[in-house]
Amino acid sequence: MTFSALISRTVPHNGKYSSRNGSPIVRMIQHHHAATNLAGLTRLTSVDAPASATYIVLTTGEILGQVPEEFRPWTSSSFEADGGAITIEVQNVSGQVNGNDDDPQSWKISDAALNSCIKLLADVARRYGWGAIAEGNYQGHRQWHQTACPGGYIWSRMSQIRSTAQALLSKGTVAVQATPPVAGKSVWQLADEVLAGLHGSGDVRKKSLGTNYDAVQAEVNRRSGVGTVASAPKSIAQLADETINGVYGSGEERKAKLGDKYAAVQAEINKRLGGGGVAPTGVNISQLADAVLRGAYGNGADRQKRLGANFQAVQNEINRRSKLAPKAPSIAQLADAVLRGEYGNGADRQKRLGANYQAVQNEINRRAK
Repeated sequence: MTFSALISRTVPHNGKYSSRNGSPIVRMIQHHHAATNLAGLTRLTSVDAPASATYIVLTTGEILGQVPEEFRPWTSSSFEADGGAITIEVQNVSGQVNGNDDDPQSWKISDAALNSCIKLLADVARRYGWGAIAEGNYQGHRQWHQTACPGGYIWSRMSQIRSTAQALLSKGTVAVQATPPVAGKSVWQLADEVLAGLHGSGDVRKKSLGTNYDAVQAEVNRRSGVGTVASAPKSIAQLADETINGVYGSGEERKAKLGDKYAAVQAEINKRLGGGGVAPTGVNISQLADAVLRGAYGNGADRQKRLGANFQAVQNEINRRSKLAPKAPSIAQLADAVLRGEYGNGADRQKRLGANYQAVQNEINRRAK
């Protein structure tokens, strides 16, 4: 399990995580939660509340690890946001001021917590080989969901946080590895990371990937159309793709068809279904629901028998997903639309934006400064 060396301890995730489905880690999303009395921490670590984070930063500056970096935390309400993200929840020391979530003093956090967020950002950027910290890889929750989070205090300091973390990154004062961890990841996932530029090229890539280099490079070459693709032997990742699609059957039939590749292909499939790396202990209801929706557990009585004691919890998760309404646009997305002229001006804009008007106008004003 991968956590930053900056954490002091871990706290329970209670199975509230999902597979990243091979998505490379390309951003950090900043959140806050109302936790001056640790209520926010209690919610994140509870069994019932469907919320978790990669890291939790306390007012004291202490950094806690919750969901290992190999896995997607349940923080930003969508796979689109969290699938390729490290997420931070940070305790605030005060709430809204002046009746405005976007006031630069609303949802304030301590200096110690702010410094820990900066250090953690620099650490993650170095380990995943981002090269630089910019608006594209350090973002606020509101950029992905209709919310005021991370609050005016952090939101007004996002540029400051980026520049300070970049200074730490440039000076090399955060002593961590320069490329992403490799252990336990599938060839498919590592190939995604290589194509995203996270393992460098040439000798740097060879060193980063180690004994995985040949298999990963073969998969990268296959995807990129390098060499005589038609006559080239299929990569382990390609065979795993075909196996998951049912080409090689199951059980003894699969073993016979895959031959000496069976063990490697099965290991690749197992890693994908677990999201890469070593899975945290305990049943992952979300992951089981993913598998059910792929048809891996059949239907009716067959599904119930195979899921056993987990059947009802998994069925509840599937039912919950089926009822989810399409996401409302975020404040940042609404501001983009206003600037494109889609919401008119004056009273017309105010009427069409309704309760979101002031937050959207504040965002437009912020951009204009």
